[in-house]
Amino acid sequence: MRNEPLGSKILSGLTVKSLLTEYPNSFQVLDWEGNFVSVTDRFARFLEFEPKEIVGKSILHFTQEDDKENTENTFESLGKNPNIVNFENRLVTKSKEEVWIIWLLIPLRESKIILGFDRDVTIQKDISFEFLLQQQKYKSIFDNLPMGIAITDEKGKIVETNKTARTYFDIQDGELLNRTLNIRKYTLIQPNGTKIYPRKSSLMRALRHKEVIRNLEIGMIKEDKITWFDILATPIPIENFGLAVAFLDITQRRHAEEKIAYMAFFDQLTNLPNRNSLIDKLFPIFEEARRHGNLVGILAIDLDNFKIFNDSRGHDFGDKIIKLVAYRIRESIRVYDLISRQGGDEFTVVLPDLSNERDAAVISEAILDAMTHPFVIDGERIFVNISIGIALYPTDGKDSNTLLKNADSALNLAKSQGKNCYVFFTEELQTVVAERLEIENRMRIAIIENQFTLMYQPKIDLYTKKPVGVEALIRWRHPERGLISPNVFIPISEETGMILAIGEWVIKSAIKTMRVWKDAGIKEISMAVNISTKQFKHERLISTIAENLKLFKVDPHDLEVELTESSVMENADAAVRTMQEIRKLGAKIAIDDFGTGYSSLGYLKKLPISSLKIDRSFVSEITTDKDSKTIIHAVSNLAHNLGLSVVAEGAETEEQVQLLAESGVDQIQGFYFARPMTSEDCLHFLKTELGISD
Repeated sequence: MRNEPLGSKILSGLTVKSLLTEYPNSFQVLDWEGNFVSVTDRFARFLEFEPKEIVGKSILHFTQEDDKENTENTFESLGKNPNIVNFENRLVTKSKEEVWIIWLLIPLRESKIILGFDRDVTIQKDISFEFLLQQQKYKSIFDNLPMGIAITDEKGKIVETNKTARTYFDIQDGELLNRTLNIRKYTLIQPNGTKIYPRKSSLMRALRHKEVIRNLEIGMIKEDKITWFDILATPIPIENFGLAVAFLDITQRRHAEEKIAYMAFFDQLTNLPNRNSLIDKLFPIFEEARRHGNLVGILAIDLDNFKIFNDSRGHDFGDKIIKLVAYRIRESIRVYDLISRQGGDEFTVVLPDLSNERDAAVISEAILDAMTHPFVIDGERIFVNISIGIALYPTDGKDSNTLLKNADSALNLAKSQGKNCYVFFTEELQTVVAERLEIENRMRIAIIENQFTLMYQPKIDLYTKKPVGVEALIRWRHPERGLISPNVFIPISEETGMILAIGEWVIKSAIKTMRVWKDAGIKEISMAVNISTKQFKHERLISTIAENLKLFKVDPHDLEVELTESSVMENADAAVRTMQEIRKLGAKIAIDDFGTGYSSLGYLKKLPISSLKIDRSFVSEITTDKDSKTIIHAVSNLAHNLGLSVVAEGAETEEQVQLLAESGVDQIQGFYFARPMTSEDCLHFLKTELGISD
């Protein structure tokens, strides 16, 4: 055994012996350093040597001089990272001829040997040479370029990284990775500062759809510092592989760009964005508004008579005024509004996500109000007035230049109307906003002076033709303008938050009326109260209902809370919790305007409700539209299968009532049986229909 050749010792493993026996002319055996341990007769004849002349010698001994470095690098790499490798080199025969060989090297870790499958491709020299160049380029790029590179499998798991990538992401050499594109050690952010959530990342999308990514910038937060990368990702067209991802550190470049951008896009006096910066940001704001159906306000602001300050006190004094005005404007607007200085004494404010024109007017009034207080400059009290022109996207224009021009036109009109005011670009819009603001102001007075009242509309059981409940409907009796429709004031009360005070008043008044009717002998009639979306979300809703039920000693089972389908489904899980609290009090719950929202049957089963109210739009078309009749019939079947009753609103004719009965509706609410009435008239109606004597 002592004289047994080294090759025999290495080849003593059963697996290798079996391979040699089974495939005697298929592969060569090399050790970890690239020395031939065993060669086939075929291979020896190919190189024009005897086998004994090859065994024991390094593959480099037979390698063409220009290919030695690549061959040596290949075996060194195998020693460090023993994975199956394809590579190509040129060998020199005994007669000094060059032959091209493609090798498939299979390292066996336990035996510390390499099985080398060789293939003569001399006749494909040009193709082989290109292949060799690509291999060399790959190694050079992967190992030496100052760019992090990561290779993933088809599921996004990182299977290989280069030295630079390991430095970026604190990966130790030889560390067995258990990371994917979905699991990260550090927080990643987008250029706008928002966090990148792993499963929604561009890299994961590229992996799933086999897409190429270029010029993707991401920031990595590490030790309270942000390293910025430019990302290139490309699919690897090899089975079981995913993406090749390159990370180029652009932190210094980004800092330089930010400095240049600041100088190019920010006003040096106020540190506000300038006109260039503003225009650059407008397009995405407009796109966001378009997607959500919102408005964007553009306010053109100019100081009144500013030239007088500059001419009489000097430009330094004027600069101090500009800085203070900029501060007050910024403090008067919302945190996500944009303010920029256009130059001189001109400012522009952008108001994203406006629900209506009134919002722009309210913010403009806040800015004007902020200027009513004096500025103190060098111990002197100075009063400064401003004028504001308002243009709205998309009403007054759909691009930045048009909107800015129209806002300037409105500003000039404000100047001509006496200054220290705001003006909309269109006269019609000015009138609409003035009307909305007037209604808002009158509503505040109406709450104080108790101008709101409740009307009551009975609900009739279709089978007994007797009243089984009423719905409380709010009305506004204005002392000068008469009856104002809820369609006018309810949306404004929602926007301003006054709906909370009005809603609490409605709950209290309706429950108080129930007490009066109970005392008058009305026992089996329920009272339905509409709850707005904002009130439904408010923390005081449950306590308001509970306190008034207790105050007026009313049985909670006689109260029915009506919620719109859309308000419930806006946040279904939270809605279910609130509804359960209402049911714990003992009150019933109905879904109003059913069929106009977007509820799912899955959630409908979870909702703790007692009835569905079919929207009046379906009822009004039941005699003329076959689809409406089908929908009502389907809703009735659905409700009854869930143990719910069905109420139809807006029935006005005998034919409608007859079709509703045929469709399975349980109760009717509409002019056919009864219009909304005062508390006294409704009490008389109920007594008459129920046969209760006074």
